[in-house]
Amino acid sequence: MDAALADLEIPPLPELTAAVTALARGQRRKALLPLGTRPLEFALVRRGSKIYVSAYETGSAPEVHQLERSVDLATLLNACARQSMDSAQYETDPTARQIAVRLAERALGTEIEPDPTSLRNRVKRQGGARNARRDAALSFGFEVEIHPTPSAASRASRADVHALLFKGTLWAHVHGRRVTVARGPVLLAAQRMVVAVRALVDALESGRPTNVRLCAGTFSVGIRLGRDERAALTLRCDGEETRLDALRPEEVALPILRLASDLLRVLVSADRTQTRNLRVNALREEVRTLRRAIKQHGRPDGFVNADPERLRLAHAPAKPADPLPVVGVPAMGGVRFEERWRIALDGLDASATYFCGDRLILAGPQHSIAVERGTGQVIWAREGSNSTLMAGEALLRLSPEGDVELCDVRDGEPYAFSRITPRVGGPSLGLYVGGRGVPPMAVFAEGSARLVALDLHTGEPRWRFVARREGPFHVCRAGRLLLVADDNAIHAIDVASGEDVWRFAVRARFGWAPTVVGDCVVAVAEGRKGRVFGVDLYTGESRFQLSLGESPAARPIATPTSALIALADERLVDIEVAEGTVRWEASDPGVSLGAASLVVDDLLITNAPGGGLTGRSLRDGSCQWSQLLGDPIGDEVPRRLEPVLRGGALFVPAGTVHVVNPRTGDILGEIEGDLVPDRLRVDERGWVYVAEESGHVAAYAPAPTLRLIRGGARSSLGG
Repeated sequence: MDAALADLEIPPLPELTAAVTALARGQRRKALLPLGTRPLEFALVRRGSKIYVSAYETGSAPEVHQLERSVDLATLLNACARQSMDSAQYETDPTARQIAVRLAERALGTEIEPDPTSLRNRVKRQGGARNARRDAALSFGFEVEIHPTPSAASRASRADVHALLFKGTLWAHVHGRRVTVARGPVLLAAQRMVVAVRALVDALESGRPTNVRLCAGTFSVGIRLGRDERAALTLRCDGEETRLDALRPEEVALPILRLASDLLRVLVSADRTQTRNLRVNALREEVRTLRRAIKQHGRPDGFVNADPERLRLAHAPAKPADPLPVVGVPAMGGVRFEERWRIALDGLDASATYFCGDRLILAGPQHSIAVERGTGQVIWAREGSNSTLMAGEALLRLSPEGDVELCDVRDGEPYAFSRITPRVGGPSLGLYVGGRGVPPMAVFAEGSARLVALDLHTGEPRWRFVARREGPFHVCRAGRLLLVADDNAIHAIDVASGEDVWRFAVRARFGWAPTVVGDCVVAVAEGRKGRVFGVDLYTGESRFQLSLGESPAARPIATPTSALIALADERLVDIEVAEGTVRWEASDPGVSLGAASLVVDDLLITNAPGGGLTGRSLRDGSCQWSQLLGDPIGDEVPRRLEPVLRGGALFVPAGTVHVVNPRTGDILGEIEGDLVPDRLRVDERGWVYVAEESGHVAAYAPAPTLRLIRGGARSSLGG
């Protein structure tokens, strides 16, 4: 045995014996034997009277332990048969012993059939640049030998790492000088270079420097990107190093991607069975994605809206509703609540609790139910494992397979059906976009890179949007527009028609949904020194661009005239959108840690994990008041921390629900329940509904209180 294989676990003897027997009989030409204990696989390939043994890792970056070790077929067959017969004597299970004996006898009785493919010549191919190009700092060429696989009757696709291990020589032309950069399995070297390009693209899009080095045998590749967006490439083979400095990113990335594409094309042309190789298809798709990304980075393709007046007319903001006097907040003393009803629902999704008229809609993986909000009586219930979205007066239930039910909330019965592609590669997304002259629609993320809008009358698709890259969507609604932050661009989509109204593209990556302040879209870009962009809501034209000097840590918070941005160094920065200038800086009250915020008049109310509630002035950032609403260590943190403003009182979820005066921070009351308010709802009467992820929902109503009226008698005041 080779020293490279001495320390490796071998495949189970029965499987090895059966595979060698099939190879000897001519039933198979290649056998792949994966191990069950680690991501390692053995490949046995027959060529004439020889078996070529390879052992390699099967992870995302395969490592070769042994490549095409030649073994005599007759010797290997006899050794497997004898060893199987000997092992059968020590087998305690009678059935296993009988199977082992039969395998051994079958191997011993096998006559080696002639290899019908032994005369098949190996295919030699050349590709890439044979001579240096005068206009290019870097180019690659190669020469490889490929052993085609006979066409199989099976049409199944499978991952075959061994097919990528064909041998060859890879060279590079560096400023007109030819140097050898890899020998052996050259596609593995190209794959490592593609991974390095992925790191380069990620660094470019996030605006940060990077330095990555990867190895494959005696080959290694290193890519370094500086803050000036100049790249350096280092290639090493057998101890000899070649280095290129001060290149544009595309001068490094595009030749590498072209090399990988040429190698895959040569492999498939020589061996057509590789069109069904999942490894080949995944690498080809990765190369295409990176090529698009690097070209788009160097060539932004934004455009502006030439007819902004139409949007301005449609975007006239609705008059905000006057606050309702739902809770009688006493000038002295507090307000009490009493529990009215409680129900339990297995697997409750606390985020899927919705008000609709006189009922409360609750959903879990097994049921969706509607309860009367005053009594807790169940009005209707529907079975099914679905995620839910309340869209206007329709309840949308989405199955993991992509089936969509549009249900009437009055009785829970479906009135329309639809189907979308199940979401992969990111969290599911559902958003209601109807009203204000727009037909009622719901927007869902589907597949890996698409948004689809469903008509809520019929369930039919109205439009689809295709993103540039796979991944999560960052969206927000602004009147008639749906703003989508996709990679290095912000798209403004007309929700009625699906038209791309304008696109703002820059050399940056937007990691959060944009925020709208008046008629200005504010978006922050990721990076070591993040940037904030101001874009006209109606035209898509740039208004301002500002360096933050530090990485942003959360989505911007909109105030009437500015945007608040939390930074990674625990600062909160106020950006005035009219001029694009910094008005003030203050310490972060917890926004970067996941705090929920609410703007009330001239205050920013922030509810941080751990129970810290603060009111900060929007004029200068000074702290006006602060409260600690619980034990930061002992209390559980609710899943959602958004405070709710009703009738001049602030309902704040913490360890329990607290009622707070938003102007002074004084605590007016507390709901003394045993449920963690993972989801908090408050209706117009001041009733509080608390949903806990454990599956419990409780309703609390303001309790009557007695107050002493000076100069009179005790009086009962109802809540």
